[in-house]
Amino acid sequence: MKNISKKQPFEKEINGRRMRYCIKYNVRVNREGTYAYREYNDPNFNGSLNIHTRADGFKYLNTKSHGEIPLDETVAICFKPMPQDGKKYILLHKDGNLGNCHAANLEWKQVPKFSPTDTKRKLDNGLEVRANGIVYDKGKKLRVVTSVGDADTDRSCVAVEPYVCYDRKNMYKRMEERHSLMDNLMAEAEFVEGDKSMLRRPKVLHKDLDYLNFNSSNLKWVEEDSQEYQDYMKKKREDMDALTIKGNPGHPNPLIKS
Repeated sequence: MKNISKKQPFEKEINGRRMRYCIKYNVRVNREGTYAYREYNDPNFNGSLNIHTRADGFKYLNTKSHGEIPLDETVAICFKPMPQDGKKYILLHKDGNLGNCHAANLEWKQVPKFSPTDTKRKLDNGLEVRANGIVYDKGKKLRVVTSVGDADTDRSCVAVEPYVCYDRKNMYKRMEERHSLMDNLMAEAEFVEGDKSMLRRPKVLHKDLDYLNFNSSNLKWVEEDSQEYQDYMKKKREDMDALTIKGNPGHPNPLIKS
């Protein structure tokens, strides 16, 4: 018997069930995680696969070609793929029941890159981010840029999203200036409280409503449409406008409003 492993339709109905094809293990499963099926070049050998259960409730398939196949992983691959962002994830059962392999009960949780006790964390771009919200590059503290000049509108100060500047070699081995937003750096360093994977549209909230306070104790993940985030963004826009006005004394229209 030869398994079919190429040019399989991703989804089709088998025995009254909507099944999806898992190319990694060359089997089909349903969304509920209650039925598995394998197909062969000779359709006479096609058939359902036994779902085995361990003492702890963990379920798996057993085939000659792949050996033991985790049922939860197979269902997740077909109906809830792992994020492809270069980060590490583990597959969890939301209700804690290893025997419940329904796609709705499965979630990929990011594996922390840093120890929770680390107050200094080195990022892939070479920057060192600290829990107090200060960023260093090669031992040098970087200044947080909060405003820039705008010659086109004759303004010496325009508030911008806070960022830091640092130099790195480009593909031509020449040094070039790069910018990284502070909120993004604190998030990448895992200094933002909460689990963003549980949110639909995660955003970084500054608890005290001060958009320039990047201390890790002041940051947490919230939903973009939450009232607390909307209140924060309103205060942030007001503070940025105030900074722009203060930096342009005598300008007839510092906010360039019509």
